[in-house]
Amino acid sequence: MGLLDALLGRTKPAAPNLDKLFGLPGARITLEASEGLVPTSQAGVCFKPASGQDFAAAEAEIAGLLGLSDDPGSIAVPQPAPARLDERTDEFGYRWVVLEDPDFDTLVTRAHFVNSTLQDHGWGPQLLCSVFGFGPGSSSPGSPRPGAATTFLVYLYKRGSFYPFVPTGQERRDNEAELRLKVELASDLAIEPDLDRWFPIWKLPLR
Repeated sequence: MGLLDALLGRTKPAAPNLDKLFGLPGARITLEASEGLVPTSQAGVCFKPASGQDFAAAEAEIAGLLGLSDDPGSIAVPQPAPARLDERTDEFGYRWVVLEDPDFDTLVTRAHFVNSTLQDHGWGPQLLCSVFGFGPGSSSPGSPRPGAATTFLVYLYKRGSFYPFVPTGQERRDNEAELRLKVELASDLAIEPDLDRWFPIWKLPLR
């Protein structure tokens, strides 16, 4: 089974449950307490236009639905932080909506909005996953300052489940850390039970 098949959940169709995203604030507390990780203030929603669909037309439609201006790097309506459409330059032709907000609860809400808006307008079959970055916090209690992401929580849209992804270098990952996080986050998130679906997502457009 390929990465695209796993992310799409083709072998076991299930009704998406976007409200599971709201378990992330609890997971954030767990990650900070157990691993010293705090949000990087960025998240990404990944989708892939249907085969043969014109990318320019797809991008324009997505931008219109989400209130992005014609400039993919700017916002047409007031927002607390930037959002943009960002193209993955790999063989799968992924597209990303990259969100940024220093308030993690707001970031989760915005990711939910992006997913639900695309779903409601017929883009559900093209939605793949949402990814949230976490990095080392400040040594000063109460005022964490995130660095570069060292851990990502991946939400599989079709599966309604999460898994931790801990890259350590070019196409390398820390499986031991991922399994430890599986246990630590079990009470906060619906963790994907099938480890074969814990696919790496390299070259993420998130810090």
